[in-house]
Amino acid sequence: MIPPALACALRRVDAVFGGMTAPAEGCLHCYGAEELALLAVPRAPLGDDLVRQFFHEVPSHFDDHPAVVRRLLPEFLAFVAAGRFSGMGYVPTGLGRTAWRDWPSEQAEAIEDFLHVWWRETLADPEPMYAVGAVWELCLDVHGSMGPLLDVWAAAPRGGAEDRHLGEWVAYRIDELLQDDPFVLPWDMDGEALLPELQAWLVEHAVPRLAGHADPLLGRKVALLALAPEERWVAYSELIASAG
Repeated sequence: MIPPALACALRRVDAVFGGMTAPAEGCLHCYGAEELALLAVPRAPLGDDLVRQFFHEVPSHFDDHPAVVRRLLPEFLAFVAAGRFSGMGYVPTGLGRTAWRDWPSEQAEAIEDFLHVWWRETLADPEPMYAVGAVWELCLDVHGSMGPLLDVWAAAPRGGAEDRHLGEWVAYRIDELLQDDPFVLPWDMDGEALLPELQAWLVEHAVPRLAGHADPLLGRKVALLALAPEERWVAYSELIASAG
């Protein structure tokens, strides 16, 4: 069942983008003319498979890629919110390949609102429809930055599902984080530029949230991210040795 706040965000997306059309022109090697023709018909249902394919297609496959993305948004986001998207975490997305923040304010704000609510609801859910890491990657791709997602996590109340999800994600990624591996972030992003921001955020916000984690060393490992690499590995060796 779609949470009420997310259903409200979807209605806003539909109110803004519903009824939009795009030119029925695109790659005829990958799609049939009858499939492309649906883009020019307001609210014509595309179906889960076709809307997914269109939404992740490279921009060069359409004459007006931004128009196609706007045409797809109500159906694609409803498809995602309902839990039917088996390819969650698959990036890059069509929306992430557009300059959507430069679109008219009501359009950009509707997208921003959906992403904010979807991410917040995912973190607050003890058993979310999709893995938190997959939603994180898709939202990162669309935003193009971590700030909006990290702000939601930082503002979440302590001791709830948000902390458990954070602990699970950090436990899965801690070795890569300690090794300064940029591929801890989606491959299509500038991981080398963004990784220090993520590490600094984890040192400030994750360490206190991991105090009750089942692995008593996890928070202490995260704290090592504040050190330069050469100091970090000395401290890491000492930490492991002291743990017996």
